[in-house]
Amino acid sequence: MSDSNTDSRKRILDMLASGRISVDAATDLLKAVGSATAKSHEVTPPTKPRGGIRMLRIVVDAPATGGSSGAKVRVNIPLALAKYAARFLPSDASAELSSQGIDLAQLLKDLGDEVPDGRLVDIEAEDDKGGGTTTVVIEVV
Repeated sequence: MSDSNTDSRKRILDMLASGRISVDAATDLLKAVGSATAKSHEVTPPTKPRGGIRMLRIVVDAPATGGSSGAKVRVNIPLALAKYAARFLPSDASAELSSQGIDLAQLLKDLGDEVPDGRLVDIEAEDDKGGGTTTVVIEVV
């Protein structure tokens, strides 16, 4: 992957993390960057070596607020089973993802079979009532 392609992907993910674009818009942009690179280089991407299982990592740290106890979750699941990831999340973590506008199933569906390595979502949101910072990270490792 070229440096400009890497920079473009990073800028897209930064815009997503800051809330300037939606997950759908980010997905479309990432696909466009990937297809433009493939067309310009006409090189077959290297295949991932067998035995290197890709994992979906979900990290949610939400402070306790009001009646909620907060959420502190770490989930690592093989990417092949990622469509079932929401079933492994505690209800507090699922609610926190929803409150941040993240639909994990839709995100994975939109990415299809071409899930890039690295961070897909990286959000740090300050509670406007001074309750603390919520952190959400979804990445492929």
